Amino acid sequence: MKKLIFTILIINLLIIKQGYAQDIFKQDKYGISIKKPSDWLEADNKQLLENLGKFELDDEKLEKFIKDNNGSILLTSFYKYNPQTHAGLIPTIQINVRLNPTRNFEEFKSSMIQSADSFKQYFSDFRFETEPRVIEVDGINSIYFVGNFTMKTQNGEPMKVRSRTYAIPKDGYFFQINFTDGTVKEDNSELFDELIETVDIDQ
Repeated sequence: MKKLIFTILIINLLIIKQGYAQDIFKQDKYGISIKKPSDWLEADNKQLLENLGKFELDDEKLEKFIKDNNGSILLTSFYKYNPQTHAGLIPTIQINVRLNPTRNFEEFKSSMIQSADSFKQYFSDFRFETEPRVIEVDGINSIYFVGNFTMKTQNGEPMKVRSRTYAIPKDGYFFQINFTDGTVKEDNSELFDELIETVDIDQ
């Protein structure tokens, strides 16, 4: 759990849907929903989620499904611009469900703090805009932090990037929601604040 998913570029198995995101994203098997950002493109892990929908799965099998997929499943992503045609920073929202081997919230908190600190190994200028702390998401004690760092485009141009991470534990797994935008341009703070308030977790 020490290595957080932090992918901005589109990856294999993601399918950009024609048209734009509307209404509510809901994943019934793991029990999470969130309002979709209007006029953003949506991408999903189509093949994997289709397989997930074929079975009746209890908590034990849901955990095994995550384990069989390298400990993490990308449920959906939203992109402000089309990654195939837009150069530069693309504000992005990603929702993952990941294994949670910890026994209680204090262990979970400690593990997530270690995970957040590990970003300093990958980005030399990484710093916390908001240090990891406990907040409530849909009434559930969760971990939240915001990090700033620099990435380079394919052309070698530096981009100032900001990522908000929410880690929301549930049973033997947890949801990780990443909101990525820019520190200079493409500030989407108001939208991200609105969307996190719409998260609904089945309890």
